[in-house]
Amino acid sequence: MLTEIHIRHLATIDEVHLELPNGTIVITGETGAGKSIIMEAIDLALGLRASPDIVRAGKDKAEISLNFFADDNQDALLWLEENDFNADKDACMIRRIIYTDGRSRSYINGIPATQQAVRQLGNFFLQIHGQFEQHALLKTEKQRSILDHYAGHLELVTEVQHLAKQEKELAEAISLLNQQVYDAKQHNEFLHFQLSELDALHLQPGEWLTLENAQRKLANAEELLLHLNKIVQQLGDNEEFNITKSLHESIKALHAIQAVENKTTNWLETTNHLLVHTQDLHSELTAYLEQIELEPDELHHIEQRIQQIYLIARKYKVQPEELPILKETLQQQLTASASSEERLIELEATRQTLKKAYLKAAKKLSGSRALAARQLEQAITDIIQSLSLPHGQLHIEFTPETAEYAPHGLEKIHFLIKTNPDQALQPLAKVASGGELSRISLAIHLVTADQHAVSTLVFDEVDTGISGAIAEKVGKLLRRLGISCQVLCVTHLPQVAAQGHHHLLVEKMVHEQATFTQIHLLSEQEKTQEIARMLSGERITDAVLEHARAMLITE
Repeated sequence: MLTEIHIRHLATIDEVHLELPNGTIVITGETGAGKSIIMEAIDLALGLRASPDIVRAGKDKAEISLNFFADDNQDALLWLEENDFNADKDACMIRRIIYTDGRSRSYINGIPATQQAVRQLGNFFLQIHGQFEQHALLKTEKQRSILDHYAGHLELVTEVQHLAKQEKELAEAISLLNQQVYDAKQHNEFLHFQLSELDALHLQPGEWLTLENAQRKLANAEELLLHLNKIVQQLGDNEEFNITKSLHESIKALHAIQAVENKTTNWLETTNHLLVHTQDLHSELTAYLEQIELEPDELHHIEQRIQQIYLIARKYKVQPEELPILKETLQQQLTASASSEERLIELEATRQTLKKAYLKAAKKLSGSRALAARQLEQAITDIIQSLSLPHGQLHIEFTPETAEYAPHGLEKIHFLIKTNPDQALQPLAKVASGGELSRISLAIHLVTADQHAVSTLVFDEVDTGISGAIAEKVGKLLRRLGISCQVLCVTHLPQVAAQGHHHLLVEKMVHEQATFTQIHLLSEQEKTQEIARMLSGERITDAVLEHARAMLITE
């Protein structure tokens, strides 16, 4: 509920601080006193577009602060927590500063906030029903919400929304996968062609490296034979001079001086090792030379195979040794394509299951809405007809929802109204005047009092166009509404004002050629005086006072 309003330097207000109780609070004042300035201040605090002219003359800024008690408002507390605005159940402050240069600043619990954020939070705390405003009540979304809250099937509403969201997400996933499968199918034919070409190549693991080595060896066989023969001759096949023969002679010479030099033993050992290694190398090279043959046919075959592999590698822009990896990658793409088609079948099956679940829940919701709608429209119609609209009738119309799997269900919901017997039922926004809309809003809120999502309702000039006994009925209805929530009501009728639990008086005065507006909460005696003034004007007699006391409800 709204616990405090602090206004400073706004229009004719220098400074006003109000502590607001619960119940129905009526706001009165003489014509021109500025009764609606509280409503305007609340509107401005909650993000209404502000003109610099609203700042009091001679001041550089205007300030408005609204304090709310949020203990019983879980939606507001959750919103504050999710948006990092210091959720405190004992106090929530919305503050607006308006500067004369056109700038303005808003704060939530002392933290700078956008106008959009302020409006979102304000919607959790209060609803303003002004005579000339476009109310949320005129929107089909709000009308649907009123019916759903009245019916008490919010869990079913949530289930339908959840199923619709799942269906939408799944439909998007299927659409994306369908496109991927389609693209893959267009590509698969090319993949099969590439794989058939690679299969025809029959390239074996390690074959390219083997071919390269064999090609180098065969292509250079003559040069290889020439150099290896020369080495073999130098190692041992040259009769005139070779390394083996020289090592044998060196060994003989070392034996001849062994008795003279002790180091000869080591030298002999080293030379013998050299001789052994030389003989081993000579044998190995000789055997290798015996295996080497000049095979031009084999070289031609290998070079043809190399050319074949190289051309395919060049075509696919990879290195020849990477062709086996390419083949495996292409095969994986084909496998993935097949897997996507299987996944698509699974998702389609899941979607069909979701659709059935959605339709089942949505049809159940439609049935519940239809039953509640007949009860709600009759209850609202009864109250409307008691508020000086004897021919008023509200009808809740269901029209099929054209969008498939809509999150709000299978139907669109419209509140239709007529206020005269010769009228056809039409949408609320097209028929109801400002005063009629206020009374219709009052009727709706009274019928749905137990389902109010907000704790404060504000009615501006709810009694326009009525008087006498009807005005008294409106006052009683407002008082009754104030039992379940806080109600602020600007009125000019004593029959309405007398029904309030509390009474605020707005007064305008002039001091030293400056205009000031004051607002204060009336005592019981002051209430009587104000009701008497509203009854008779400036001349208040004892009879008028007695009449005023009789009108006031004191229980």
